[in-house]
This record gives sequence, C-alpha cells and structure tokens, in this order.
Amino acid sequence: MEYINSFLRFIPVKFIQYFLLAGIPFLIFYVWKSSAFIKSKIQSKNALNKDFKREILHSLVTMMIIILMQVIFLVSPIKEYTLLYLEIDKYGPWFIPVSLLIALVIHDTYFYWMHRLVHHPRLFKIVHLVHHKSTNPSPWTSYSFQFFESISEAMILPILVFILPMHPISLMLFSFSSFAINVYGHLGYEILPKWFRKSWLFEIVNSSVYHNLHHSRFKGNYGLYFRVWDRLMKTEHPSYVAEYDKIQERRFGKSIAAIVLFTSLFFAPNLEGFAQQNDIKGIWQDEETNGLVNISVKDGKYFGKLLSFGNDEDDSILKKETVYILKEFEKESATQYCCGRVYLPKSKIHLDGEITVLNPNRLKIELIIGYVYKKEVFLKRAKGS
Repeated sequence: MEYINSFLRFIPVKFIQYFLLAGIPFLIFYVWKSSAFIKSKIQSKNALNKDFKREILHSLVTMMIIILMQVIFLVSPIKEYTLLYLEIDKYGPWFIPVSLLIALVIHDTYFYWMHRLVHHPRLFKIVHLVHHKSTNPSPWTSYSFQFFESISEAMILPILVFILPMHPISLMLFSFSSFAINVYGHLGYEILPKWFRKSWLFEIVNSSVYHNLHHSRFKGNYGLYFRVWDRLMKTEHPSYVAEYDKIQERRFGKSIAAIVLFTSLFFAPNLEGFAQQNDIKGIWQDEETNGLVNISVKDGKYFGKLLSFGNDEDDSILKKETVYILKEFEKESATQYCCGRVYLPKSKIHLDGEITVLNPNRLKIELIIGYVYKKEVFLKRAKGS
C-alpha cells in the first residue's frame, strides 16, 4: 500500500512538470506568438494536431514508467543499496551543482550509445519508430516513446543513483534541467542568442537545430546535450553548421553568414572556384572494382546509373536491366550530398548513404549499415567526363 501511495504522489508532480515545461513553450511558439517567431522556425512545414495528440498520449505512458522507476529506486528497500544521501554536509553544498553536471555528462554518454543502438534496423521499428513519427518535432515530442524505449529512457535513474552520490536536490535539479533541455531540443524553433554561434559553447553544446536535423534526416546527431560523442564517433550530420547558420541568418540578418564566408575565404581562398567545379554529374570509376557509374540529376536529386561492374561476367546483368546504385541524393553544400540510398545489386539491399566531394575528381561514398558507418567507397572521375 505504501508503494501505491508513493506512486500516486509522484503522478501529479511528473504531470505538472510535463504540461508546464512542454505546454508553456507550445502555447508561446505554436499558439499565441507563432507569427512573431516565424524567422526562428527550423522547418517550414507545420506539424498537425493529430501529431500533437499522438505525442501526448505516448508521453502519458512514458511518464507512468518513469514514475514506476522512481518508486522502485527512490522508495522501495532497493534505495538502501544506492548512493543517495540526505545530509548535504556529507559532501558539502558545492557537490550539488558538481553532481548535477556529472549526471548530465553520464546521461549524455548513456543516451548517445542507447540512441545509436535503437537505430539498428532490428530494433528501430519495435523500439524507436514512434519517436521518429515526429519528423517535425514539437515540445510534446519530448516524452513520445514506445513502451520499450520509455523503459530504456527511464533507466538513467538507476544508473545514476548506483554510480554517483546524489542528494534529492541534485536529483530534482537533474529531472528539471534534463527535461527542459529535451523540450528545447524538440522545440522546432531556434532561440539561442546571436553570440552563441561565435562562442566556444557552440563547439560543445547541442542546439534545437542539432536535434531537429536528426528528426528530419533520421540519422546522425545522436547526442542529447553535447556534440562531443557525435564528433568523436564521426556521426555528426555534415550539414549541421550550414543549417544552423541558415537559421541564424534568417533571424539576425547576414552578419553571421558574412563572418563565416570571411573565415572560409581567409583559410581557403579558392573555395568559390572549388565549389563551381564540384558538381558531381558525370562518369565515375570505382577505385576498387573499376566499375563505372554515370551520375545525373533529375528534379534536383542525384542518381547514379551503373554502367559497368568492372568485369564481363557481372556486366551481363546490365544487358537485362537498368541498375541505379545511387538514388535521390540531395546537394546540401559544395562538398556534401546527403539523404540518399545506395543499392547493392548483388545482395539486392538498399542502404542509407552520404557523398562527400574530396576534390573535383574524387568522391567518398559512406554506406551506413545499422547504427554505424560500415563501409566507404571511393570514386574517381573517369577520363573525359
């Protein structure tokens, strides 16, 4: 009975947190002042009311699971085996903010690797798909998870209380700050001040654009609070900085873009000429197999038609059918083409892919299998192309 009462006591606290921290930003940005913040909106399209309803319903389930986890590890006898403490003097008042910062770092590390894991093809549909139905996220998306993902998200609580001494004040601050940052990541609007772009924080801390890009592109930018793990593991989306600068230019004018352009020209004076040469249309040769690919553009998207496998035996396939091994790539910058699919004709599977222009005569194609980059293919421009 004691545990049931504790569960019931936690419900209004968690519900108030969710509906205040997610609801107030939603009312401000999506209802009352939506027109005033139009320049800060990350995606031009609008989420629908049915999306908001779905997100809230799934969030209710997530909150119940989080509350259950709190009862188990903060109220039941299991609590005695944790590192929770009640006397502030045990570690001193200074340890409250320190433990909060450490908890955020631990959470970001746990979240990054858990997040990459649930993007594995065998887990994505049964664990993570609901969250990614919100391709244009809103504050309500913050807790919108499937059952198993809700459990994995809530597991940060036992991880923290078993490895890090924490006072109830630290836990309360962690719960508040982690959810507030989560709401900001799913806000759908970029609200960071102009100075943030030129500060050292930009190189470390995530922005709303950062996580929004993950929702719209479905891969890359797996971190929750920081860019550190994504940059170390090379999973940061290559167009992030350009996308962020685009939003900032819309909000504050061309000063941000001018600074970036000046910096680029200072460090790479031939950048403009390089960009002009970097259209990938033409015939390319696989450096490993000597196979030939003809890349063309249709309706603004790039396709690669296979002209030769590089050997007569396999080339007989091409006499019977037309094979496009690169499909629907979009140009994001002078050196990046993203969001396309790579078809492997021998195994008959499609993989996510990204194309990087290393120089006007060499391309790198990254084939993404599951939640890690598994293979790189290099193409060199064929003579005469």
